[in-house]
Amino acid sequence: MAGLSVVLTLRDPVPLANAWMVVAAFALLIGIGEYYRFGIDEGRQLAPMTLGAGLAFALTSRSWNIDLTTLSPSPIIAVSGLAMVCGALPHRVRGRSMHPDEMAARFLAIAVTAVIFRWLPLWLGHTLLDVDAAWVGSRWLVAVVLAAVAAVGLITFLVLSAFVEAARSSGSLRLALLDEIRSGAGLGLALSATGALIALAERPLGVLALPLFLVPLVLTQFALRQYAAIRRTYSQSVRVLSRLTEIGGFTRAGHPDRVAQLSVQIGRELGLAAREIRNLENAALLHDIGQVALRAPIPAGATLMAAPADQRRIAVDSADIVRKAGLPPEVAEAVAQQATPYRVVRERREDVPLLSRIVKVANAYDDLVGGSIAARRREAAVERIHLGLGYEYDPRVVDALVRVLARRHTKGP
Repeated sequence: MAGLSVVLTLRDPVPLANAWMVVAAFALLIGIGEYYRFGIDEGRQLAPMTLGAGLAFALTSRSWNIDLTTLSPSPIIAVSGLAMVCGALPHRVRGRSMHPDEMAARFLAIAVTAVIFRWLPLWLGHTLLDVDAAWVGSRWLVAVVLAAVAAVGLITFLVLSAFVEAARSSGSLRLALLDEIRSGAGLGLALSATGALIALAERPLGVLALPLFLVPLVLTQFALRQYAAIRRTYSQSVRVLSRLTEIGGFTRAGHPDRVAQLSVQIGRELGLAAREIRNLENAALLHDIGQVALRAPIPAGATLMAAPADQRRIAVDSADIVRKAGLPPEVAEAVAQQATPYRVVRERREDVPLLSRIVKVANAYDDLVGGSIAARRREAAVERIHLGLGYEYDPRVVDALVRVLARRHTKGP
């Protein structure tokens, strides 16, 4: 699409040249936004300034005395794509990933917005750009139209981002989309409103509207960067705390990380939301932290081999440490209930969190396998867990474990 847009733009460069000042301003802000992107989740990069400026570029029909109605979608798509690449190149030069899949989602959202607004005959055979020019005395209607088109662009971005996340985590597209909507709804509304406001304000204010209306978005981005930094520090603190049992010789090396990784894979297999996955990972990392209160370590740190009373005491002590560490109550509850057998759910109808049941199965598997890649040992561990199916372990969680292990075996160790 970008290549075709460049070709079409070069075939008729006059409209682009006539509006070069406005085009250059939008391109500069799109590039800056791409350069100052930031990570909010592991491996995930956001660039709200790029998306806000790109949507405004696609929706702007006039900037002061400069007419942009002659601009077709092609030059807007071509300039936006080039600006994004220029903004991302410094990261590439420094050896960082350009995150092309996420850039593609932003680029396609801008492209879809430009095509809908400037090319599709959606109103009595006319484009919405023509409607914008004709409804001079009904600016509130134009504002509604611009906001609606910007919202379509944002929905496109959310859907494409969900595809990227689902492919990256091998999870469900439906759940990934729900997570995108939950986590990105507030920022998405701000972006769509900003794009529409800039497009409206460009007519009386010219390019001055760009910094004026992007300042709140920049401040929001700064706050999000701070939040992301705090969350990374928080995650690192949990991982450091989880290593205490290894350093003290209470558990095997790598046990908390292996249980956390397996728990997350099982959680995704069962369709947990992103927030639940984060809580599950933290609960799995700290599920054995209560062992530091033991007078003598359990052999190999395998709580599976401990007496039920000892398992419950370790779970309670671990949950107490988790609460004092300031983690969410859901994490502490998941850790506290990890030793509870599944039969209390089946027979007594007691409420045991799904996170606890997942950690229980993942911990049992790693206690039996101990990081070994031997197929015979893996099969023996699964067989042992199946002996407690419905009594000790949740059958649904065990089924998810089997599917996860099958995929692991297919991909190789």
